[in-house]
Amino acid sequence: MFSQLHVVSNKKDSVNITCDTDFPGQVTWKQKSDGVEMTLIGSKYIHMTGRTLQLHSLDMPNAGEYSCWGEGRKQNSTYLLLKQTDEDDYVDDEDDDDDDDTKKSDSFSCSTQTYGCSITCHLTASSFTAARLSYHSDRQAHRECNGSRAQDRFQFTLPLSNSPYAEEASPLEVTVEALNSKLYLKKTIHFYLRDIVQPDPPQAVMCEKTGKTLTVTVQPAESWAQPISYFPLEHEIQFKNKDNGKAEHAADGVIKTKEKVSELRARSRDPLIPSAWSKWSPWKNVTN
Repeated sequence: MFSQLHVVSNKKDSVNITCDTDFPGQVTWKQKSDGVEMTLIGSKYIHMTGRTLQLHSLDMPNAGEYSCWGEGRKQNSTYLLLKQTDEDDYVDDEDDDDDDDTKKSDSFSCSTQTYGCSITCHLTASSFTAARLSYHSDRQAHRECNGSRAQDRFQFTLPLSNSPYAEEASPLEVTVEALNSKLYLKKTIHFYLRDIVQPDPPQAVMCEKTGKTLTVTVQPAESWAQPISYFPLEHEIQFKNKDNGKAEHAADGVIKTKEKVSELRARSRDPLIPSAWSKWSPWKNVTN
């Protein structure tokens, strides 16, 4: 849909649509919306002058495909889209059940499992049918990529060319655009890589019992940057009491308890930022 000719406007604004054709005769205009096509007639809000169509006080019924015709043939067409607003979190449909409270806000976010390599961005926009993304920074050339859709969201993968050891002098600017037959959405966010790092869960959690002390060793995810001496991680341990099932936490990897530990798990984060915690590793049974 991005390859087609579009005009984007705000609600309540006016817009001019031009018939770009070599056809020498007089043209007529048609609008196609929700699969229904009709011939336009001049009115208070619709003016036709030569090859120019003027639309005033735009609202959702004005969105759609506008085509100019001459001698029964379509000469040219343009899609008029209205900019997404907070109240447009879904596609308007007069047949929708008024009691259906399933409107979803459009959210856009990016994250990465480590420094360097790539970034993953997600746009939750159930009503849109196509989306694309562009990104750049002082050290990253301007690039574009299309998103793959899964259920109600689009996913984008952004390859990075900067070194994981380099200091970030400027934030990355990421812009996403999405559209359907009526609406156009544009969101831009700025961030440093260090602000969106969330490690993968630890790949292994090992423990060794000495007397009444349980020492837990956590092995970082394979995706985490190396060496660990330069990219350190801190770990949080969660364990369950075998007698009462109560969950407790240990931050230093050493569990000192008179009770028996039935199982434990761990999560990680960069302590220098600090980054967001990873998801928990699977529970590991502990033999007492």
